This record gives sequence, C-alpha cells and structure tokens, in this order.
Amino acid sequence: MKSPELLAPVGGKQHLIAAVNNGADAVYMGGMAFNARIFADNFSDEELPDAINYAHAHGVKVYMTINTLIADSELARAFNYCNYIYGLGVDGVIVQDMGLVRLLRKYLPDLPLHLSTQGTLYNKGGAAAAAKLGFRRVVPARELTLEEITDLSAYCASLDPPVDVEVFVHGSLCMCYSGQCQMSRVLGGGSGRTGNRGTCAQPCRHAYRGEGGEAYYALSPKDLCLIERIPQLVMSGAASFKIEGRMKSPEYVAIVTRTYRKYIDLFDELVKQHGPEKAAQLYSVDENDMLDLKQIFNRGDFTEGYLHGNPGADLLSGASPKNQGLLLGRVIAVIDSENKVSEKDERAAARGALRRGRELVCIELARSAKEQGIVLDRGDGIEFISEEEDYLVNSPAGGVVTYVKDIGEGCLLAGDFARGAFTGDAVYKVTDKKLVEAALETPEKKLPVTMAFTAREGQFPTLVMTDVRAGNSIEINADHVIKRAVKVATGPEMIENSLDRLGDTPFSAGLTGIDIQMDDDIMMPLSIVNKMRREAAETLMKLRKRQVIDNRAPSLSKDAARLIRDEEDLGKAVLDASEWQRKVDSSGIRPVALELFMEAKAEGRDIEEGSVPYIMNVSKGNLDRYIEENFDAIVSACGDSGILIGNLGWIERFRQAGVKVYGDYGLNVFNEQARLAYKEMGVKLYMPSHETGVADERGVPLMISEHPVAGEKLTDRKGGVHRVVRTPSGDKTLIY
Repeated sequence: MKSPELLAPVGGKQHLIAAVNNGADAVYMGGMAFNARIFADNFSDEELPDAINYAHAHGVKVYMTINTLIADSELARAFNYCNYIYGLGVDGVIVQDMGLVRLLRKYLPDLPLHLSTQGTLYNKGGAAAAAKLGFRRVVPARELTLEEITDLSAYCASLDPPVDVEVFVHGSLCMCYSGQCQMSRVLGGGSGRTGNRGTCAQPCRHAYRGEGGEAYYALSPKDLCLIERIPQLVMSGAASFKIEGRMKSPEYVAIVTRTYRKYIDLFDELVKQHGPEKAAQLYSVDENDMLDLKQIFNRGDFTEGYLHGNPGADLLSGASPKNQGLLLGRVIAVIDSENKVSEKDERAAARGALRRGRELVCIELARSAKEQGIVLDRGDGIEFISEEEDYLVNSPAGGVVTYVKDIGEGCLLAGDFARGAFTGDAVYKVTDKKLVEAALETPEKKLPVTMAFTAREGQFPTLVMTDVRAGNSIEINADHVIKRAVKVATGPEMIENSLDRLGDTPFSAGLTGIDIQMDDDIMMPLSIVNKMRREAAETLMKLRKRQVIDNRAPSLSKDAARLIRDEEDLGKAVLDASEWQRKVDSSGIRPVALELFMEAKAEGRDIEEGSVPYIMNVSKGNLDRYIEENFDAIVSACGDSGILIGNLGWIERFRQAGVKVYGDYGLNVFNEQARLAYKEMGVKLYMPSHETGVADERGVPLMISEHPVAGEKLTDRKGGVHRVVRTPSGDKTLIY
C-alpha cells in the first residue's frame, strides 16, 4: 500500500516556504494569469525559476495551475507560458480548458497534464476520456463518497498507462459542482468576476432569505476536514491528498500541512507495525491538533463533505460564512466608556482605561472552552455573533483584544472594542496570536545525507557524503597527511561534531548518518574537517541542481512557438459568441431532459419536433444509474434525434453505440481550439460554455448542487429572487 502524496497550496513565496518546511511532498501554485486564484500573491515569470528550484532542491514537486477557461485571444500567450514553465522543469500543469489541452498534448506531449476539479469529473467514463486525452492525473469532484473514490481509484490504476486520482482532504468547499457555477458571473453586476476565469466574487458566501423571509447562509458550506479519515482514504488508493487554500495565509498552510504530514506518517508507521486493518483501528487524532486546525480556520466547525453520503443541512456554515474560530462563551455584560453599567468593582476599575466610544465585555466561558483549555490573551482576535436575524446580513463585531482579565466564576473581562457587542452574543476566538507566531517557526526542511569519514595515520583523510534521496555521492580527500598526536589526540566525538554542522545547508545527517573510522591517538585539525564538510555539501547541492536541470525537457524555441501559433490560427480562428447564439436559435433543437424524453417515448406520447434528450452537465448518482440500467433503450430511442451531453463521462459510450453526440454547455467550450478538441472526439458542438453568454430556452443555471437547498426560492441581498429546482433525477438542485 503506497503512501499518498501530500499536496499543499502555495499563494506566494511565504506559503511556499511554509509548505516545504512543514512536510509537503508537492505544492500547487499559480502565475500571474490563467489560474483560478488570480487574487492570490502568485509568482511572476521572474520569480518562478527560484521558486521551482527552491522546491526541487528540497525534494518537493511543483504543479502549476493553468485552470481557467482561456479566450481565443489568450491561447497563444497561455501556450507560450506553458512552454516557459515546461522548460523550468515543472512536474505537471493543472488544466481545465480543453483547447489548451489540445495544444499541449499535440506540441508538448511530455508535459504531465492534470485535469482540474473544474473539469467536473466524477465517473469512470470521465476518467477514461481524460486518460485518452493524455491526462496523467484527475482531480474529481469533491462530491464523491469514499466508496466512489475507492472505485474510481481502482479503475484509474487499471488504465494503461495508469492515471492518478487526487482528492481534496481539507479546506473550502463550493456549493456548486466546480466548473459549473455561473453565480458570480451573473450576479456580479457586469463586473466580469467569474470562477471559471479565476475571479470568483463568492456570492455563495452572502446571506439569502428563504421563503419565510428568514435570512441565513443558504449556500455557504463549512470547510472540509478529513484528517480523521486518513486511514480510509489511504486504503482507497487515492494517490494525492490535496489541501485547499491558496487564498489563505502562510500560517494556515504551515499548520494544516504539518498536521496532515504528522497523521499520514503516523498511519504509515502503524501499518508497518500492525497491517492496514489493525492500523485503522489504532489510529486517532489528538484533540489539541484538531483545535489548532479549527483555530486557524473553520466555518462553524468542519464537515466531512460527501465522504459518507449527503450531509444535508449539516454541510452549512451556520451563523457566519467566515472563519469562526473556537467558541469562547457568551456576553453577559457590556461596559461602555460613555455609560455607567457595572456589576463588579473589577469592571468599574477597568472602565477607567477605556477610550471614548469603546467598550469592555464580560464573557462567561462556555463549558467546551473550559474543558478544552481555551485561553484568551492580549493580541488574540474575537468576534461577537448575535442570534438576532439582522446580524446574519452584517459583519460581526469584535476586534483584537488589548485588555483581558480573569474575574473569577468562569468569567473574563476583555476589551477594548468598538461598540457592537450585546448581552447574549456568542463570543468566538477567531485568531490566536501565539499559534500564528509559532506557525512559521518550523525549522527548514532538511535533506538526509550519510557521511563516512576515514582517518588513518600516514594517509590523507577521506569524506564520502551521500545525498540519500537524489542518490548522489561525493568523495573529498584532504591534502593533509595525518600524524600521531604529540600532546592532545583528536577524538571521534570532535570529528562527528564538526561533520554534523550542516545548519547552513539544506542537508542533515540525522541521528545515525555519520560513520567514523579512525586510528587512535592521531591529530586531525578540525579546520580541515570543516573544509571537507563544506566542499562536500556544496558539491552535492550543485549535483542536485544539475540533476533537476538535466531532467528538464527542452522547451520550444520562440520560432517554433510562432509557427504553432500560425499553424493553429491562434487568435484568428475565434469561437464567436454572437454567431453561436444565432446557431443555437436557428438549430431547431429543443433540449428535453433525458428522463422526460424516455418517459414520453415509453408512454407513446407525441414528442415535439426537434426534441433532443440531454444528459445534465452533472449526471453523478441517480442519472448515471438510470443511464447504465437503460442504456440500450436510450440508444434505441436516440437513434434519430441524437443526444446532448454536457460532461466527459458519457461521450465515448454513446458515440461507440452509434448515437450522434451534440456537445452541451457543461463541456465549457470557450475557444475554437476546444471546439476542435471535441470535434476530434466525435462531438458536434451545440452550445458553448455559458461563460460566452450563449444560452437557450433552458436558461442559465447559476448552480448545480448535490446539496438539497430548502424551499423553492431564495432572495439575495439586492432583492433578486432565484428559483430553486430539483432535477428530474431527484438528487441535484438547480438554482436560477
């Protein structure tokens, strides 16, 4: 059983250092364009070589995110960028756009491709299609159950060549299936901010009003945390465990990465000692580590998402869509600098230190805070969450604690804050100053080396240093003949201490990495030993860097890239949205949900001319089962009409069965190269991505979600009313 890769998010330089030093096996990061977290710090073209070299020097792989849809006018630049990072030796690119995939596979076939979760892959058919397109790894939808992850991993491992499965284990969740959300684009008021283009405004994190007028965070999920399910996920066969968080802080990256590293290694050790089944029984997560994960970021505790099925309302973040930290207690009194409310002498004394317009709060500690030993110190941040409805649509009050005093009876006096706290408010500790400060104090990750030192009287001393992971060895011989000691002999402990001084290098000899063979009663100048150690370490580092460079595939020349641009008409052949809208309007095609089409056929009802059955862009679950169970009947019924398909999973199966396949909006065709990619798969494009603005009589679903959103409508903060519709399969929600 192979241990999975731990894949950490990198938003900028400090995130990279935090990820590497806290045990990441690989990192994923973005450049200044074409990545789905364009508001992260990211890396300029000039910064990338050093960043990639830093990761590789520490044995960490680098995957670059090129995971947005790309316009025709951008394709040449996107391809050139991929060519550039290919030459830098990146270990893979995470891609969504099938037009870019077509170019990369054709002209940079050795560049490893990973299908982004934005590709909305969730079944074996999608994995088979991805493998045929040249992907070496797939990142399936976060809505998969453990059983589905296990099944998909086994299937992908059986492909030739095998395909890795990468699963998210921690971090933010989207309510919508990734890649299929139009909410930010449509509700952004023309701002152009859209998830498929890397600029999501996250309207799902706003409060909405339900049918009864109640305001709540109807579309805001909690953050995912699967650390307690590491044994099951390891045994599922998933190749990579991915932490979300390129928009979060370096401290977040440090804490989450080191915690998952600890428990992946713990389970590995338990498996070695007891075997997988017993190891899973013995495995447990320390409560203090869980508290650290919650403290650094959580939205109303954690969720295990869909790992064990649909969690329903338990998926939602509750009273706030932001980091809620840890529950500290509740407000039982407020002391304002401009009023005389006071119940205890201690509070009255503290009031004198308040600035005008500020207040102190008396907090009664919650039982959970007492049991878990949660403390409040100066410099920590707290927020007050009111249970009153209006506070669901406003930012919570709170701030940084500048004054705190234990006044007994399980109560704290804390301040001073801008006005906004009320008696009865829940109090959450949202930042912990000590935890944040300690997060980045992790020592630099070291690469293991072994050293063999030999010193014999009358001979030159020899040091052999070996870079264990890279497999490189270097032998250093000093130009110094060893003599018998006249007064004080040089002992092996002195030699070992000198050799072990590798602190200013990326190497470490560990506890048992130094072997010394030397005669007794000899004199060996330690300055010479130090020089040998430094020379050996420097040479090994050069060898490691050279190895990385030598393993890089040569990028294409500017002339070759220019020829590709001209040959493919990049920027000239354009998927024109207005032309496609005219084609859709004049096509005569009337899309009908597959189940309804088949029901009408079975009942012998007349079917309107031009009706073409469509498979939803997400068919996971009931619809996939329905298609599988009725495949032959569906093929027969679609013989004349053809079928509209909006996901990778069913294209090849229907095409091989002789059914004409039309490409639907869920395929997210955004450029001419993507249209060609699907044409080469035997797909005639009916409608490109909704990102182009093209739509048909079905309208534009803002979201398709596994979550059963309550009611039949939601009202946004601007008064817009959105329909909530269940799909014919019954297990998905559409929001319009």
